[in-house]
Amino acid sequence: MLAGQRPGGRRPRLSHRRRGGASEPSHPYTITAMQYIHVVNGDVAGTTLRQALAQAARPDPVVVLRDDLAVGPLADIDSTGLIRSGFWQRVAPHTDIDFGAEMRQALDQLQALRQDDMEVAIWHGQSAADQLMLRRVVFHLYQAPQRINEVAMDLRELEMPAQGNLAAIGMYTPARLARRFSTIAPVSVLRLGRLGYEWQQNVKENADVRLWKGNTLVPAAYHTIDEIIMERAPSEWTPAAQMVGSVMGAIEGLLASDWFVFWRCRELIAMGQLVLRGNADSLDTCELRRHVGSGGTGGE
Repeated sequence: MLAGQRPGGRRPRLSHRRRGGASEPSHPYTITAMQYIHVVNGDVAGTTLRQALAQAARPDPVVVLRDDLAVGPLADIDSTGLIRSGFWQRVAPHTDIDFGAEMRQALDQLQALRQDDMEVAIWHGQSAADQLMLRRVVFHLYQAPQRINEVAMDLRELEMPAQGNLAAIGMYTPARLARRFSTIAPVSVLRLGRLGYEWQQNVKENADVRLWKGNTLVPAAYHTIDEIIMERAPSEWTPAAQMVGSVMGAIEGLLASDWFVFWRCRELIAMGQLVLRGNADSLDTCELRRHVGSGGTGGE
């Protein structure tokens, strides 16, 4: 997946062109351009970046890391992943995704990145998940700092309204990403050290949720999300998808998934704060409302 090299990047590299094994080329040097392994967070971002590469006629490989690192425990993410896979199983109990296998695949992808000798370009936007992915990859590539590059997308490059001050790579158009291949830049050693340290700190802190506020990762508890849900919980029966959608856009510092918000709704039902009717297995087959007499979340 990570192999396959052809010219197509930013920085020129001088290389000898040999003919018939001869040590003296007819033209002493030929310029070939740098190729990268591009790393992004999430399938949508992966698809968009591959389209951008195709538009630019670049054959560079893409590595997609799928875990939304902004939510859930991180304590064992770089080891067994059992706690984290158990979290995702609770969030999405009716999916056929093998979350344990997903955890192992991510570690395999990171190991493959370490073992490769190609330069790496990490794409990230202004979102907690993207920023945590950046820090995790940097941490795993600490022995090869000279290979680490980045593309930091700006909110002003979005062609759709940003959600608050947040934007993930998957929200940009392929054409916009394609314009940034020429801006791939090395990451300074000082910045690499800080990013790797921040990953270790977030794993150690093991917060419920990590928000992206003021260019900083801020820990938060589940009840922070629960309070927003209850603020928006209607007193009349409302389609769950409608209510969840309104909450997703209201959490400052978090591009929340419908999976995650619906899980918190189910937890609030278990706490007697919300009531559900219909088929709770699916967001699209049930309705929600505030429990009569419920004025708050009650905490966890």
